[in-house]
Amino acid sequence: MARLILLTQNEFFGAITRGFRGVTPQLGMAVDMTMVVTLSELESALANSPKTTRLISFGSGVVVPGAVLARLAGPAYNFHPGPPAYPGIFPSVFALYDGAARFGVTLHEMRPEVDSGPIAAVDDFAIDAAWDRLALDSAIFTALIGLMERLAPQLADVTRPLSIIDRTWQGRRRSRKDFDALCRLPEDTTPAEFARRLRAVGEGPEHALTLTRFGRSFRLEPEKVGNVVRGGQPVKA
Repeated sequence: MARLILLTQNEFFGAITRGFRGVTPQLGMAVDMTMVVTLSELESALANSPKTTRLISFGSGVVVPGAVLARLAGPAYNFHPGPPAYPGIFPSVFALYDGAARFGVTLHEMRPEVDSGPIAAVDDFAIDAAWDRLALDSAIFTALIGLMERLAPQLADVTRPLSIIDRTWQGRRRSRKDFDALCRLPEDTTPAEFARRLRAVGEGPEHALTLTRFGRSFRLEPEKVGNVVRGGQPVKA
C-alpha cells in the first residue's frame, strides 16, 4: 500500500480528489490519499505511514520543517502559485505590480527553504492587461488544477521521483513584510501609483491599502469586496 499525504486547505479537497480520480487503476497498485491541513495533522499522518509515502502541498500556507521532510523516503512536492521568477508569498501581487505580461504555476521539490527546490514542471500563460488580482488568481487556480491533473499519475507513483526540468528560481523571494510594505501608500503617492498598487493588492477582505497621515492610519474602504480567490471562487467578506 502506497500513501499520498496531501497538505492543503479544506476548500481545495474536492478539486484535489477529482484531480487524482482514476489514477490508481493506471498504476496497478493501491494508493491511499490522506488530506491534512495543519503541521500537527501532517506529523500524525507521517507517524502512521508506510515507507512508500509521498507528501504533496497544494495551496497550503504551512512551511514544512526540514526535520519533517527528512522523514520521507523520497522527495515531497509543492504546487507554487507562481512562476520561478516569483518565489515567495503572493506571487500574483508582485507580478501585477511589476506589470508582468506573463505568469505561470510551478511544481517543485520541497526544501526547508521556501520555494528553492528543483523544479519538475512549469505551466506558463499570458496576463491580460485588463486583469486585476481577482482575475489573475482565478487563472492561477485553473492552471494549478490543470497541472495537478496532468501530473497526477506521476505524483501518485510514489516509487519514483518526477523528472527535473531545466528551469531555476529567479528573483527575490518575497515575504509578508514585502506585501505589507506594498499596502502602505507613501504620502506623495501619485494617481498612477495608487492605481498600480490597487490593481496588485486588491480590495480585501483581509487586507487593504493604507495611508498614514497626522499620526493616524487610514484604511481604504473597498468599493467591491471579495478580491481574493479560494478554491477557485471569490471570497466574500
